[in-house]
Amino acid sequence: MVDRRSKKISVLIFMFAIFVLLVAVTASWMYRIYTEQTQYSEEKTMMTITCSQYYFVINPESVLYDGGQLYFEIENTLGKDIDKIVVRTSTEEAVVELDGLSQGIVHPVSVPIEVIEWAMVYPEGCDGANFKNLSFETG
Repeated sequence: MVDRRSKKISVLIFMFAIFVLLVAVTASWMYRIYTEQTQYSEEKTMMTITCSQYYFVINPESVLYDGGQLYFEIENTLGKDIDKIVVRTSTEEAVVELDGLSQGIVHPVSVPIEVIEWAMVYPEGCDGANFKNLSFETG
């Protein structure tokens, strides 16, 4: 009888240890997911706040792609000076120095880049929050 009872206690202790292990693994997994999501949310919020300081327009009549060169005029309409913009296409990315494009200034931009159907223009670091799409057929 003692032998049978000790086996039951051993099995119960073993089952309890497995339960504790499963709880610990699940808790650490949930904590990791929570911290990753919180960090992602904070990064996106800060990017949105930072990038909302830039107000710029690209004159659609000035957009031209010819011989591997993309031309357009960018104007800082309101807000913080724009130091650099990024021009991204489906195949390439180019950084253009604007040297502090101030409010009310129109700046012509010429970028040697391969454009297939579209290009995206945004201040550096603002690719997901503040961008302009240039869509056209190359010819």
